[in-house]
Order: sequence, then structure tokens, then C-alpha cells
Amino acid sequence: MKKGLVIAGSIIAGLFMIIAVITFYSAMDFKPNSQNIMHDTSENGDSFNFNQDDSYVIYVYAIGDVDCSQFEISITDEIYEYFDRNCGDGDLYTTNDYTFLGDLTVDETGTYEISAEGDVIIVNANDVGTDGFISIASCGCCLIGLILLIVGLATGKSKPQVMMIQPDGTVMAVQGQFVQQQPMSGQIISQPQQMNAQTQQFVTQPQQNNPQPQETALEEYSFEHKNEWE
Repeated sequence: MKKGLVIAGSIIAGLFMIIAVITFYSAMDFKPNSQNIMHDTSENGDSFNFNQDDSYVIYVYAIGDVDCSQFEISITDEIYEYFDRNCGDGDLYTTNDYTFLGDLTVDETGTYEISAEGDVIIVNANDVGTDGFISIASCGCCLIGLILLIVGLATGKSKPQVMMIQPDGTVMAVQGQFVQQQPMSGQIISQPQQMNAQTQQFVTQPQQNNPQPQETALEEYSFEHKNEWE
């Protein structure tokens, strides 16, 4: 296990997971307010002046509680239709005061005519796009953190395996702890005995060889003196 990768992966995954959750719920909690309403037909009429720098995500709401699928609305530049009905997301963005109808897909500066059976508002929904992008990017970073975590857990140097020799000569593997190998008493005693025996052998051999000349000399000396005496 590589602790550096494990710690880094855990921090990255946890941090970006929190960011992804926060931004996701922030996008889902989007509501029209006085700061993001770009046009209100009840106050500004049916002509909507759009600048391409104003917004890149635009939502259209009906004022009040209406049936999204039955509400008649059209937003055009007298040539193309730019309103895209999306009643499926109504449960996410509909509020008590407004009914979500769909998206306005304009990207060029100009004046667009609104024709609807009731009053509608056009809303700058850039916050939804920004939060959604951050949430998706955070999920990607979270995945990278998980990969680092898995790699850190799966790699690294393995612990050395400790082998312990039993007094009867068998070998046993010991894991998770260090074992101090103690020399067996039989080996300690037998080796010096062998060395001592060899040493004694080298020492005693000269002692056995030395008496022979002495005995021979003594016998010759005694024999010569005996002859002289006779």
C-alpha cells in the first residue's frame, strides 16, 4: 500500500464529492426571482430584445398555475420558432407562482415576438448551467480520486515474510510480526566440541610422538651401561 496515493485519492474523492452534491442540489433548486427575470410580458409587452451576451441558458415560465402541455405559446423572429417546450422538467422548476414551460433557444442578438395565451416571463438560467457543469466536472475529479485510492491500496511493497525454524527442524512462516531468531542450543554446543576435539587431536599427537625417542634413548643408555658393568 502506498500511503501517499491513498491519502491524496481519499481527499480528492471526498472533496469533489461534496462539491458535486452541493452544486447539483443548487441547480435543482433554481427559481425565478427579480434578479434573473429578463422579460415579463405583463410589464414589458410581447417584444423581447435579446443580446447574445445576456445569457446562454434561458427558461420560459407562464405566470400562475397552467397546464404546460395545453398552454399555447410561440416565440419567433418572424422566420424561425425558438421556443422548445419541455414539460418533463416541470416538476423540477415549477413554483407556486410560475409554471415551467420550456427553453428559449436563441443565440443571436435581435428582437423576438412572443405570442401566448397568457402572460409569460423569460428567465436567465445561467446559474443552472454553471452549477450543472461544476457538478459534472466534480464527478469526474471524484472518479480520479477513487482511481488513485484503488491504485494506492493495490500497489506498494509487500511486507517481508518472516521464517521461523522450529527446534525440530521444521520451517514455519510468520506474518504480521517480527520474530527474533534464537540459535538452537544443540548447535552452539556441538560446534565447539568438534573444534575442541580437533584441537585436542592436534595437541595430543606431538605428545604421543615425543615419548618414543625418550624411551629409545633410555633403553640404549641402559644397555650400554650394563655392558660396561659386566
